[in-house]
Amino acid sequence: MSSQNSLNKNVARLGLPALLGGLMLSSCAPVLGNVIDTSPSRKSAGPLIVGQTWAISGQLSGTSLSKTLSVPTLVEVQDGSGTLSVADQATAAQVPSGSYQYVSYTNSDQLKKASFVWNEAAAGGGVNRYECLSKNVESLPLTGVLTLKRQSESTVLVGTCTATPTNPPPLPTK
Repeated sequence: MSSQNSLNKNVARLGLPALLGGLMLSSCAPVLGNVIDTSPSRKSAGPLIVGQTWAISGQLSGTSLSKTLSVPTLVEVQDGSGTLSVADQATAAQVPSGSYQYVSYTNSDQLKKASFVWNEAAAGGGVNRYECLSKNVESLPLTGVLTLKRQSESTVLVGTCTATPTNPPPLPTK
């Protein structure tokens, strides 16, 4: 019996510091688990991520075309995000230019879509406006309808298009 009492005293003497140490460590666990990630994240909207470059290709009236568009920034626009603010879009629409580019993602209750729009100077003057509109934004490449609206004409040419990100976005700088 005395050997069992001696064993209980040794366990109590050795076990108590271990038990207290375990309790102290467990009290630190919430602090360790709440570490906040302060690295900057890339802004995104649907399939669009700031820093991406998208390759757009399509067919219009048997003619192939391609264009590369970038996503340098994303700002809030009606029902989504885009690379230009609403005011910048309105200004660009007033003075059509061959250098206009706009990429957007719409996320409304009824529709999710990605739109890639660009202008090119038309032969003989004026501006051609292209748009690749994808209503299937769940998988890559995005596929959709390509339209061409010539500034001097009322007709719109319609074809097909695909949009594929060509590069992973660069890592953010601190």
